[in-house]
Amino acid sequence: MAEGSSRGAAWNALRLKVLERDRYICAYCGGEATEADHVIPKKLGGKDELANLVAACKPCNSSKGARLGSRITWFNRNWLSRV
Repeated sequence: MAEGSSRGAAWNALRLKVLERDRYICAYCGGEATEADHVIPKKLGGKDELANLVAACKPCNSSKGARLGSRITWFNRNWLSRV
């Protein structure tokens, strides 16, 4: 496994925390999320931290790729409780 890879037990635990925090709702489309997406991609210096991760469905996560600044077009009401 490559250094900095988002794989393994630690990543799986972090991914689960993100999905539970966001209630399995994709940050980009509001669909059912199964993955965690880096807001600032690791390729651009983003970290494996809760503050840099959002829940995402597979199509949205795949289409975003390693780009920065993808616009969130759907609002998750659960985020209000954290403001």
